[in-house]
Amino acid sequence: MRKITTFIFLMCMAVSSSFAATPILGTNVATAERMYQFVKSQNSSFDREIAEQFIAVSQKYGLRGDIAICQSIIETGWFKYTGGTAVTPDDHNYCGLGVTTLGQKGSIFSTVKEGVTAQVQHLYAYACTKALPAGEVLVDSRFNYVSRGCAPNWEDLGSGKWATAAGYGTKIIAMYNDMMAFKVTGDDTPSTPSTPTTASLTASTTSVSLTGTCGGSSTSATVRITGANLQYDIIYNSSSSAFVVTPQSGWNARTGGTLKISLDTSKSAATYSGYIAVQSGSDTSVRVEINCSGVLSSGSSTPSTPSTPSTPTAVPNQFTTDWCYSAANGTSVSWMNPTNDYTRNMVLKDGKLYVVQRDPDNSKSNIHIVDAYTGAIKGTLPSTGVVADAYQFASVANMGGTIVACNLAYSATSALKVYSWSSDTATPSLVLETTDHGARAGDLMCASGTINNGKLYFASNSDYPGQIIVYDIVNGQSTGASVITLKDSSGNVYDLGGGYAVIEVKVLNDGTIWAVGKNGVPALFSSTGTLIRQLSTAAVDGNICGSSYTAFNFGNFKLAAAITYKTTVQQGYLNLIDVTNGEASATKINSFPVLGASGVSNGTFVSTAIAEVENNKIHLWALIPKQGVAKYTATAPAGIDDVIADNSDVSINKWGNIVKVQGGEASEIMLVSMSGAVVARSLGNELVIESLPKGIYVAVAIMSDGSRVASKIAL
Repeated sequence: MRKITTFIFLMCMAVSSSFAATPILGTNVATAERMYQFVKSQNSSFDREIAEQFIAVSQKYGLRGDIAICQSIIETGWFKYTGGTAVTPDDHNYCGLGVTTLGQKGSIFSTVKEGVTAQVQHLYAYACTKALPAGEVLVDSRFNYVSRGCAPNWEDLGSGKWATAAGYGTKIIAMYNDMMAFKVTGDDTPSTPSTPTTASLTASTTSVSLTGTCGGSSTSATVRITGANLQYDIIYNSSSSAFVVTPQSGWNARTGGTLKISLDTSKSAATYSGYIAVQSGSDTSVRVEINCSGVLSSGSSTPSTPSTPSTPTAVPNQFTTDWCYSAANGTSVSWMNPTNDYTRNMVLKDGKLYVVQRDPDNSKSNIHIVDAYTGAIKGTLPSTGVVADAYQFASVANMGGTIVACNLAYSATSALKVYSWSSDTATPSLVLETTDHGARAGDLMCASGTINNGKLYFASNSDYPGQIIVYDIVNGQSTGASVITLKDSSGNVYDLGGGYAVIEVKVLNDGTIWAVGKNGVPALFSSTGTLIRQLSTAAVDGNICGSSYTAFNFGNFKLAAAITYKTTVQQGYLNLIDVTNGEASATKINSFPVLGASGVSNGTFVSTAIAEVENNKIHLWALIPKQGVAKYTATAPAGIDDVIADNSDVSINKWGNIVKVQGGEASEIMLVSMSGAVVARSLGNELVIESLPKGIYVAVAIMSDGSRVASKIAL
């Protein structure tokens, strides 16, 4: 009798899409056992953990994971991944995330939980405009491409939102009804979701106004930050380099304290605006912003008002060399030791370059402070208390606004040391000292997060191929280490370093890792070290790059700066690359002049490429040891200023003489010249283009839901 009653109850709980819409947010009705047995009936190899994670993860988001798994059944063909898809079970991609055409690989996740979380987060983005739940880290790389809250119900996911088909959502609900009608063996009692602990951050004020004089003093403001029930340490960052934030005595990483906000008086006379973001670790739902305004006066005139930034709508086509220091080219300066230019590494912070320069005998190193835009020397970081180990300073990094630098540890018994500076005149503080670093470390150091809550990355050499040692830094001190091993898609070790420990690591917001060393082109890895994709060598003249690659957004385009070499390890130069259509299809925009001369070798490849976008302009810096340091500028032509891509689930591609929208229903598509003129227009998803002059255009699609999609088209 109990089984019959339970069956009738579950049938009543099934959703009937013909009577009402079904919210994506809500409480699970089906159990993990029911979900498991339902899929198992069609796929004997189905992993039970998938069902369990759909329940566990969705409870945190207040979302119907029991219906989400039905979406996965449709997207994966009962988790069998048949029908010509390139997605495989070990990708842990259960909803075709990132797949816009058949045969495309799409997003790859390292675990079942990560894959389920990405799908739940993507649904969460469609369902509401709320921040992620406390403690949750964003793993869905396409989360911010969704028009938040545009599809609160499962039935809303069709008609060009998640999928093109109008009946996509009702098909999911039909699968869910089948699952609820499925006869389950054994107990099928729904579980009760747990109630999460509420975390909070508050500020005594959310608005400050400051004034100051260029080269002089400025007013300051103090803000009291209060944290409660925090799972992660409090971090704080300024959106504008004009505003400097400093914790005061008594600051506690979990409960808060007083922050002092002031103006950087080294800036030019102008009116500045921005905000200080204070949050609990990576948890964006526990966050407070302090809006800042400031006026810097020259002391003799009224400060100018900065112009409104423009959005670039074309790739750069104007290139200049602003300054170049190279002994081999006869243009070196005294602070670089002009006989050989023994610079090793540099980093950008607040308009200043911090450049590591060592003496040829390795007995002494300096970190010089250089005006990034003029190349003028501004000083040297103090080295009081720093022991003159081999390569006293070998590498430098910007850790969320704090400059950190390391020495070079030659062997397994050599101590690796990292120092930090709270200001350009401060005595350095020891952050890390360890011999737990492999056979050699310090050739290149990379950082993420802040000095209060961040990580430092060092690569091992050929004795430990492909390994990256990660040190956790909390409140300016190391708290432990872990190891990531880079591997290709077959599980083989991906060794970029070779004979020296030279791998540059850059961690993105979604946890993925860009890595590049002297033995390979730049490659993107998952957070656990599995290869996702890599740059085409055609974009860098067929050469293997040096150890620096910087990807960045420029309007609607995705660009990158990478260093490679003309002759083996000699004559290095900077490339500006267009990766808008993916790294495999990357094309070179420009190669800047060669630094150094034939016969002058950079054996370790510890090169540096830096990019900074300013309106329609890109500032670029390159450093190549023994060859030189230079700054360049790339400027885009004036063009259309109203192209927006706010629906990244949709793509626009050119097929022969047809421009076609894929992944959604477009009401109109047009082709726009770089001057802003509409040269062709059509209703629907396709536009036939004939007899147009060769050149670069922007295809703009107006979707049926009002969102817009744009893509560069070359004719």
